[in-house]
Amino acid sequence: MDEDEWELSEVARASVREGLANSVRSLAELKGVKVPEEVALEKAKKVEEKAFTAAKVDSRTTTGRRPDDETLQIYARKAGRLVIQAVESIEQGEGAGDDNSAKDMLDLCDGNREFVTAEAARDLFSSILSIEDPSSQTVRKIRLSTKSFGVDAAEVAAEAFAACRNTLVDLDLSDVIAGRPEDEAMKALKCLCDSVECLKLKSLDLSDNALGEKGIVACSTALTSQKELESIAFRNIGCSVAACKAILNLLGCKETLRRIHLYNNMSDDEGAFAIASLIEQLPKLEDFMMVSSRVKQDGGQALARTLVGKTLVSLDLHDNILGPETAGALVNVLQGQHHLKHLNLSETCLEDEGVELIANSLMKSAAKLESLGLAANDITVSSCPSIVKCLASKPELRSLDIKENELGDRGALLLSTILQSKGKLETLDLYQNEIGRAGALGIVKSVSGCKSLTRLDLNANYIPTWCIDEIIDVMKKAFPEKTVLSEFDENDEDMEDEDNQE
Repeated sequence: MDEDEWELSEVARASVREGLANSVRSLAELKGVKVPEEVALEKAKKVEEKAFTAAKVDSRTTTGRRPDDETLQIYARKAGRLVIQAVESIEQGEGAGDDNSAKDMLDLCDGNREFVTAEAARDLFSSILSIEDPSSQTVRKIRLSTKSFGVDAAEVAAEAFAACRNTLVDLDLSDVIAGRPEDEAMKALKCLCDSVECLKLKSLDLSDNALGEKGIVACSTALTSQKELESIAFRNIGCSVAACKAILNLLGCKETLRRIHLYNNMSDDEGAFAIASLIEQLPKLEDFMMVSSRVKQDGGQALARTLVGKTLVSLDLHDNILGPETAGALVNVLQGQHHLKHLNLSETCLEDEGVELIANSLMKSAAKLESLGLAANDITVSSCPSIVKCLASKPELRSLDIKENELGDRGALLLSTILQSKGKLETLDLYQNEIGRAGALGIVKSVSGCKSLTRLDLNANYIPTWCIDEIIDVMKKAFPEKTVLSEFDENDEDMEDEDNQE
């Protein structure tokens, strides 16, 4: 045992478990549920183990060890929260645990973050590990998200993966090393990914792990061994330029990959160049996301060039500084897309020039378009005619996001001319668009017949208070059984806009 680690004696922990068991029984009885002593003890054992593990990990700081009294408080607070959750699960009829047998999915993401020990891992994977005959396994998907694995626990997970190697095709390893010291986290991640070699996966998610280049290398066995992957995700992993290059070099499923998602990374243009080189080698790509990745014009244009000729269903490049120049490069991508359902170019600095190019390229393509995102692109009324003409030919449209632009009344009224025909429209976001009374009423009246509508946002505009009352009344009459209209708590009726005064 490391002398610098926080510890409690077994006698002390046993006493805590006994007290927790009594608390479980007492609280459950207050809710009208009688809990057998053995069930309460089993619950208490799991609660104490989780609380102890969490406190032990939290006892370590970047500068050394937390004072023991602080760690003890963490231990007590965690145990208290877990006791409440245990009682709630009993009240809901879950008893001493869930029976995950005979299911095709094992989902450990129950909303509770916890550090998993080897013992806890055996309990979590018991429905798999208890089956001796591999031919009796039915699990096709495993999701480990929000459970933080050390090496010992990762080794148990590896046993579970191997046990269902004949059936497992979808593995979600997102957010599985949170709170671990880097060295331990990388070893645990490597253990999890090395164990994937025996599988034939179709989908792999490595998101929400602080990977960087080191992490990608730790995942190398999973990336190189899986030759039939159709979907892979690297969201929020700190995907630097070097990490992007490592993905390009390591990924072994280039012939089969249909979907690749990168989100909230530090890739920049040079990283985008590496991903563009990867896209060139993906003949079946249909769903591409590279979002919030610091990609600028040169990187955006490189991506656009390699997307030409791909049969896309979904394209998401939002929150990158692409500019009108990249919009010009995307024209060649979009004008030939006949299966495209989702396009998100919000927050890409397109301006009116770029938006017009995008809208015009979609007029004779993407007939099945279901969602379009153009938020925060400095759109004014001048590009609205092109947007309206584009949307007029999109009968499947379900979601339109144009928030944080400058449409004004005239832009809103132009948009309202085609909304009535959108019978499948579910969400329309016009938040913060300098819209006044005339534009707001035009929008509301045009969507009042869209019975599938679930959300209309006109907040943060310039609508008079008396007009808001009228809008609310119209929407209540149109949708008497549901609340569709967002609140108007950011509306500024005193703002004067030249567009609205004309």
